Amino acid sequence: MVAIIYSKKPATSEEISDFEKEIKSGLPSDYKSFLMEYNGGQPQPDSFKFFSDRDDASSVDRFLSLGKEKNSNLLKYYNNYRNRIPSGFIPIAHDAGGNLIIMELKVNDNGIYFWDHELEVDEGESPDMNNVYLISKSFSDFINNLYEEVI
Repeated sequence: MVAIIYSKKPATSEEISDFEKEIKSGLPSDYKSFLMEYNGGQPQPDSFKFFSDRDDASSVDRFLSLGKEKNSNLLKYYNNYRNRIPSGFIPIAHDAGGNLIIMELKVNDNGIYFWDHELEVDEGESPDMNNVYLISKSFSDFINNLYEEVI
């Protein structure tokens, strides 16, 4: 069971709707429920493995939130990264190394992916999927599969 610590004031339906209008896309219901309950925060446990052929792991440093927070603002991250991550994705969290956890916003396909900033395309080039790795098929699966890294 995942616990979310340092969560923010729950997002309202209006805040979620305003964000959806801003990004011109709907959010999956499981992610909306997360925003309405926690609106960001740090998960415990926080580690995840990649679903793809990449055989390392990472951890969620912080989920992004709707609101005025300086370092975890969902809209700010969206605006800062929308031309750096592939089209049709939004950032939902980051790891401690400056990489993003991003969510695909397709009807019936809201996979969660890891975006590796070390391998991003050069400025002026269109972002592609070469630095993006599948983590999970949905937000719920992502949350439910987080685990505690044993050192």
